[in-house]
Amino acid sequence: MIDTHAHLDFKQFNDDRKKVIARFFDNGGKAIINIGVDKERNEKTLEIAKNHPQIFAALGFHPEGGNFSLDKVEIYLKEKCQNFKVKAIGEIGLDYFHSSKKEDLEFQKKLFVKQLEVAKELDLPVIIHCRDAYDDLLEIISADKFKELKMVVHCFCGGAEEAKKFLQLPNLKISFTGNITFVKEGDKSLEAVAKIPLDRIMAETDCPFLAPVPNRGKRNEPAYVKHVIEKIAEIKNMSFEEIEKQTDENAINFFGLKI
Repeated sequence: MIDTHAHLDFKQFNDDRKKVIARFFDNGGKAIINIGVDKERNEKTLEIAKNHPQIFAALGFHPEGGNFSLDKVEIYLKEKCQNFKVKAIGEIGLDYFHSSKKEDLEFQKKLFVKQLEVAKELDLPVIIHCRDAYDDLLEIISADKFKELKMVVHCFCGGAEEAKKFLQLPNLKISFTGNITFVKEGDKSLEAVAKIPLDRIMAETDCPFLAPVPNRGKRNEPAYVKHVIEKIAEIKNMSFEEIEKQTDENAINFFGLKI
């Protein structure tokens, strides 16, 4: 199992971070990608990755992380991403849920584009956050200068039609979280899981958020990615082992992991 999107740097893990990490690896875990969202969290992510051989880092500035100088973002990422444990830029993207102010949305787009440019220059994959902004986000990443980038739309909550549009980009993958274990039957995200080719899917927790059934309502953690894989297997009428093997391969290839 590989958890392709965790936030072990968050305060929810301050009391037992080592135990949480050990629990994942003691129960068949192979690797964790820990994701930064702002400068402070990026630094903590690097610290965690440094101290654990099979934990890797993604660094980036989340669209809701605050206002940043675009030049400083570029300088910071170009410096910090030289670290061999950094395997991606993220999470970055667009989030229109919390604000509809034109100036906020325009800044999000500029911040997103700047980080995509850095990812292209550094030849790093991109982890994308998208909330209530699928059309604008798709327009940006479909531009000729970006469409060959390796990208993953994390915590995908869209349907099969939205997924089909994204999958026209040759190197794009879609990642699912614990939300697919508790949405109602007939939810559009379940149809997306069923129709997306398995070689384009990855599994994640987005911990400490979105704990899957049977742990819904509790703090999420990397070991619970097992339940996401189980749900994908159920939807696709395949074995857990088949889904685990393919999603692990997808993650290894996407992030260039040596495990």
